[in-house]
Amino acid sequence: MDKFLVFTLLAFSSMSTQAAEPVVSAHTELKDCVIQEVLPGKDMTGAYMRIVHQGAPVDVIKAEVPSVSGRIELHSMAMKNGVMHMVPLTNARISAGERVFKKGGDHVMLFDVTSKPAVGSQHAMTLFFSDNTQASCNAVVKSLQDVMKDAGINPHHAAASGKH
Repeated sequence: MDKFLVFTLLAFSSMSTQAAEPVVSAHTELKDCVIQEVLPGKDMTGAYMRIVHQGAPVDVIKAEVPSVSGRIELHSMAMKNGVMHMVPLTNARISAGERVFKKGGDHVMLFDVTSKPAVGSQHAMTLFFSDNTQASCNAVVKSLQDVMKDAGINPHHAAASGKH
């Protein structure tokens, strides 16, 4: 085989591999990243953050928190027959400005949590975007009460009404 052809094939193969690897986003930051403690008797929890984005809109493709869960989904909350229900996130678009994922709204759902992370511990969380970029942060594990306060939910009112 011609040496030039072999070099061209190798160079093309290398470029294809590099293009598939996500790169750290220069236009998206994750801030105030939190994982809610896993409640007794449960094997799932939520993660929340503030996404600060500049430039053209992108969609969140997936999220990872490998030290906590291998099964993660993007969710939102919707009213059905007067009751809030968790549903798959249908609007994953991140436009210029800020978008907040918080308890009672858009969030990252972590399933099949076998080793419950301690309150105060930190875990790497990464969001992957449609423009082949990613953004990461260290999410701190907080108590349910602190997560509710952060979301503007009165924990005492929610406990009295049975809403958790």
